[in-house]
Amino acid sequence: MLPVYISLFVAAAVVSVFAAIKLASYADVISKETKISGLVIGSALLATGTSLPELTSTVSAAVINSPDIAVGNGLGSITFNFFVLFLIDMHYRRKRLFLKVSDNHIFTGLLGMLLCVIAAFSLYFDADWTVMTLSLSSMLMITVYIGGLLLISAKDQQDLQAQQNAFSSSDKNSDSRPIRKIILRFILFVMIIFVSGSALSVTGDLLAQNSGISASAVGSLFIAAASSLPDAVSVWVALRAANINLAIGTILGSNIFNIFVIPVADIFYRKGSIWAEVSDQHIATAAAGFILTSLVLLIIKRDKTRNTFTYVIPSFTIVVGYLIFSIFYVLN
Repeated sequence: MLPVYISLFVAAAVVSVFAAIKLASYADVISKETKISGLVIGSALLATGTSLPELTSTVSAAVINSPDIAVGNGLGSITFNFFVLFLIDMHYRRKRLFLKVSDNHIFTGLLGMLLCVIAAFSLYFDADWTVMTLSLSSMLMITVYIGGLLLISAKDQQDLQAQQNAFSSSDKNSDSRPIRKIILRFILFVMIIFVSGSALSVTGDLLAQNSGISASAVGSLFIAAASSLPDAVSVWVALRAANINLAIGTILGSNIFNIFVIPVADIFYRKGSIWAEVSDQHIATAAAGFILTSLVLLIIKRDKTRNTFTYVIPSFTIVVGYLIFSIFYVLN
């Protein structure tokens, strides 16, 4: 039966990637064609489009009482996203793209680091304090996530308004397709994502039960990688176009959302606090997310390098480190 479970897992991953990419394209059209939401809501739609696989697979894992897969998927997506970013940066090393990054990403990175710290402490202390089935740790993370986004949004409000004014006229008739059809297609692919994301969790749980690989490893590596592939495609497109700011923004924004989905999954987990029911292995994943985010912020502040070799050292180190980390997880 193991080959069947593997085939179903791969099929669910392929469907999730295809649906998420379609969602992103439809969300882009919606944001340009409607005047209700503006640029900020349009960006939220795009982010939702590429991040729905993480949300649905994490929540589904909580519903089927597989907390290790839920937490592993949320935290593991962070490390996989950075792996993809630096792997592609190595490919385009001659362009030295990281030397062109805006400092505006630092606040998003700091928010991600804070969420990783809260997650690590919640895992270490097996935080089981709950209020109406929701743990206090999850409440704190939700509060920090929303509060952090509001602060970041307030800081960038003037820039966003300027961008909205700049794009309002040029994008007015960018797509002639009826907006109603686009919205219906968007909803359709949302439903597809929910089904395929749920299938990732179910088949991943079956793989963990029948392959001898721990549920922590399945969640942190396989499901995290599969559900993060839409983000990987977005990063590849951005870096190929030498748009490093878009790539960094996609990764950091996706990462804070990936942590946020764990408290959301905690709402659906009915056996207590999800943080108290999982393996301590996830502490290492949270710590890795914190370290990788801090390295990205340090690299952002770097404004020069002597040659291509010295430039690529951080990316090479992180890629090799992720591979070693993955081997450690599978063997343990």
